[in-house]
Amino acid sequence: MLLKYDFHVHTSRYSPCARSSSDDMLQKAIQVGLSGIALTEHDTWWPRSELRSIRQKFPDIVIFDGTEISCEEGHFLVFLPESSARYRIENCSIVKLRQIVDGHGGIIIWAHPFRYSKDIPSWLRYVKPDAMELKSSNMDDNASAMAYRVACEHGIPVLANSDAHHVSTLGRFYNKLHAHLSNNNDLIRMIRGSKKGFR
Repeated sequence: MLLKYDFHVHTSRYSPCARSSSDDMLQKAIQVGLSGIALTEHDTWWPRSELRSIRQKFPDIVIFDGTEISCEEGHFLVFLPESSARYRIENCSIVKLRQIVDGHGGIIIWAHPFRYSKDIPSWLRYVKPDAMELKSSNMDDNASAMAYRVACEHGIPVLANSDAHHVSTLGRFYNKLHAHLSNNNDLIRMIRGSKKGFR
């Protein structure tokens, strides 16, 4: 049985650019048949107490705990093990972010690559993300084509995420997996063990 997961979702609770509440997003996610979504607010984590509450409120869907970090080189989704402390990461280069995330045993996913520039970035020569988005609501066909090329050349697993900021885009892109993921630890193990992408 294939399960559907979206690892890039924003809510109006902690992302000022988002227009739908967390309750609306989760209700829509269940409605469209998603097994899990990741709350990846811009440059901030959901407080642990609030995350526990929303997980209790929506027990029928897995809610992953992530953040979208704005680096000098672009935007990157970060997921840390369930037991790791969360703290604000600001004004960070991708090199520094890689060091921080590796230090906590987490993963980095390159969010909507080539959205703004179709040039292959120089940082890829010395920093490799654990995965990258191939499809997103914020990527056009040219960006997706560039992402596919780079993923193949560098051996980077690919994902399809909605990057939803409103319920209208949730469910547009997602990942079909045979594995049941129950928390961040499962997600990290899956991404690290992947030799190819998910569609």
